[in-house]
Amino acid sequence: MNHSSRPTTRPDTIRARIYRFDPETDQQPRYDTFEVPRRPLMRILDVLDYVHETLAVDIGYRWLCTSKKCGSCAVNVNGSPALACWDEALPEMTIEPLSNLTVIRDLVTSRDDYEKTLASISPQLVRKEPYQSFPEPITARDFAATVHLRECIQCLACQSVCPVAAQPESGFAGPAVLVALSELAQDPRDGADRARIAGETANVFKCVSCYECERVCPSEIPIVSEAIEPLKRLAFRHTDAAGARRARAFLGEVKRQGQVNGAFVALRTKGLDLGAVRLGTRLLRRRKIDPFSLLRSLLGRRRAADAMRHTYESVEDKP
Repeated sequence: MNHSSRPTTRPDTIRARIYRFDPETDQQPRYDTFEVPRRPLMRILDVLDYVHETLAVDIGYRWLCTSKKCGSCAVNVNGSPALACWDEALPEMTIEPLSNLTVIRDLVTSRDDYEKTLASISPQLVRKEPYQSFPEPITARDFAATVHLRECIQCLACQSVCPVAAQPESGFAGPAVLVALSELAQDPRDGADRARIAGETANVFKCVSCYECERVCPSEIPIVSEAIEPLKRLAFRHTDAAGARRARAFLGEVKRQGQVNGAFVALRTKGLDLGAVRLGTRLLRRRKIDPFSLLRSLLGRRRAADAMRHTYESVEDKP
């Protein structure tokens, strides 16, 4: 029997299910559902405006430019970030605040944590030398690497989907902050120690390169390849941050053996102490470490190591 699905709303109606929560008065969140007349080219923001202005419902939401420039209207729609002022209204929508951010009321989230973290990376240009003239001559080549980063509208959609930023104890600055940091780090006029800031303050090596930030970015910024990876390379070359040590140990093992031995990477990263001995003992008991593999690694280099080392060395001097 053919069970064809029937629409749950009329063609001329939008059904909006909106998240409601005021931390000062509510014990827990709820969802209120509204029927909104559908118009051609209707945006998510139009739906929210109708609920607020025509239905006289006091919902909290944020907007400013209505032209995809300020990023203040970002919300979750059916589980994914969207710009309310720009993205099309769907026949059925569940509209919620961005994830990973503290809710102030309904769809309005706090930017305090983001701005505090942004302030910690010295987000202003630090001059190497004073201006020689005004206007200052700047070439297109000087800014070619950061042309896409300058399109960031700080909507925090990327922060909201980052699995590492979802763990506050990680200390990870998050993709939106790293975009701002990378723009400065790749600016030839900047004189701050961006390598140290990236490795120690922003904890750039905690990025797991899941590319979720790029998937949801409304400006389509290549956040991982053009912002985060350049910062990792910078910190790798110029800092002793834990992530940089781990990356160098990883590369060293690949060059030496042609493969990665996790035990040696850990030893080269943290050194040998009582904690490492205890961890190694537990891993041996649980057969997570192959002692014969360790012995083979100690005895000599694998055949593939030379080819692997030459491959790495051929590209290591490139930016």
